[in-house]
Amino acid sequence: MNDQKINWVNTIFLTVAPVAAVILTGVYIYNYGLHWMDGLIFFTMYILTGMGITAGYHRHFSHRAYDCHWTVRLFFLLFGGAAIQNHALHWCRDHRIHHQKVDKDEDPYAITKGFFWAHIGWVFYESGRDEDYTVSPDLARDPLLRFQKKFYLPIVLLVGFALPAAVGALVGRPFGGFLFGGLLRVVIVQHLTFCINSVAHYVGKRPYSIDNTARDSWWLAYFTYGEGYHNYHHRFAADYRNGIRWYHFDPTKWFILGLKRLGLAWRLTEYREEHILKAKLETQMKLAQAKMAGAPVELADRLQVRLDAAREQLEAAHKQWEDAKERYAELKRSASGRLATAKADFEAARYEWKLRTRQYGFQFQAAQARWALLIAAVSRLHTHGAPLA
Repeated sequence: MNDQKINWVNTIFLTVAPVAAVILTGVYIYNYGLHWMDGLIFFTMYILTGMGITAGYHRHFSHRAYDCHWTVRLFFLLFGGAAIQNHALHWCRDHRIHHQKVDKDEDPYAITKGFFWAHIGWVFYESGRDEDYTVSPDLARDPLLRFQKKFYLPIVLLVGFALPAAVGALVGRPFGGFLFGGLLRVVIVQHLTFCINSVAHYVGKRPYSIDNTARDSWWLAYFTYGEGYHNYHHRFAADYRNGIRWYHFDPTKWFILGLKRLGLAWRLTEYREEHILKAKLETQMKLAQAKMAGAPVELADRLQVRLDAAREQLEAAHKQWEDAKERYAELKRSASGRLATAKADFEAARYEWKLRTRQYGFQFQAAQARWALLIAAVSRLHTHGAPLA
């Protein structure tokens, strides 16, 4: 039985707000119809408050994945506060504990305590850590975060509700602004954030680590501002990206890159490909070893030797390819300003490294294919143990 004290403010708000939002939205549309401004206010506040949480509370304040101008930080605190997910000191403290103690009893929203608990149940109770910022002394010293904590309620009321109502009043629909940009938006953004604590620890794949329950769900990224690549995030929490490939839907990443191009963000942390590849290979090796545990010893030993050799070849081929790409990129960057007499030699060197890059790329692909075939062969081994992922 849970012996924590119930937080009645949170419990009442999180219970009443969704019901009120659905009923009031239905009644309002029935009586006044929909106006284009309703959708514009909702979408704008949805984006601004969502970025306040994901780019601000999460990737900047909690993980220090990048630095940014104080005006951007103030924006995060104003619109992150308007998301009504508590002030940043509280939110980030809980999130850092979540990463340090993931899936353990100390994890504030551990999925091991059940889906409902991880999604919203934990918010119904007092944490007992309200003024304990042991894991976030850097944030506790920050004057902007202390300002937000002190004026949290006025920020919620003014930015979260009065601002969208005022914009709605421009077209004679102040209650529509309050409803679509305020109440309904708050409920939706809250539950999308909650999905990261619940769904992203319950559904999806674990390509980078099987040491915790965090999972990658590409489809969840479309609803959570790019936060769906959660297994990667738990393995490389300091990376400003969650979706690391160009085709991964991660608008928070693109927002941060936009800030960088404007000179408002800098020191973006980005893990090297070799570290990412190593994490994937370690995970696949763990799964393979678990599979081989039920195989005859002689067969398992032979497979282990082949796996070790294939992994070594793959990592070496990848390093060669990455080094060649880096060298070729350097040559391309230094193309301008060269004397005409040195131009021919320079172009020849650049062409040579272009060919090497292509060659090493093919070698890496071949090593990947050999590794994949071995992993596939191991996965077909018959064992009676439960799968790890």
